[in-house]
Amino acid sequence: MSAGRLMATAASAALLLLAGCAATPASAPSQNASPKLFDVAAHEAAIYVIRSERVGGAIPLEVLIDGQRIGATVARSYLYAVVAPGIRLVESRGDIRSTLEVDAKPGTITYLSQVVELTYLSSPRTRLRPVHESQGREWVRELKAAPPR
Repeated sequence: MSAGRLMATAASAALLLLAGCAATPASAPSQNASPKLFDVAAHEAAIYVIRSERVGGAIPLEVLIDGQRIGATVARSYLYAVVAPGIRLVESRGDIRSTLEVDAKPGTITYLSQVVELTYLSSPRTRLRPVHESQGREWVRELKAAPPR
């Protein structure tokens, strides 16, 4: 193995180790390993933010819950977060930010649609709106998970 290749392999291994050491604050929304099961513990609540449209394609839009970034959506993707029950402030960041207060009840899942509007010579505008559970589940089954954080 050449010295350059050996150094590249060592650098890659170091980056993987560092990435594995990143800590998540205890109050941060957690990501469920298999959110498509539509289950949430009785003492927790969950929120899906779903971007079902193709509008804006690859333009990522940040999503925050209670000020903490949970990830960014692209077209035809969703984010999932487990949160403590109570009033949660969900924010979608585009050219114009959209915020929505959600009453996350214990043992329930809230489904939100992230609507995107593109305007000429402007960043995308975004709007959050609640959707019925049946529609939310249908979209989640069809779409892919956006990378968390």
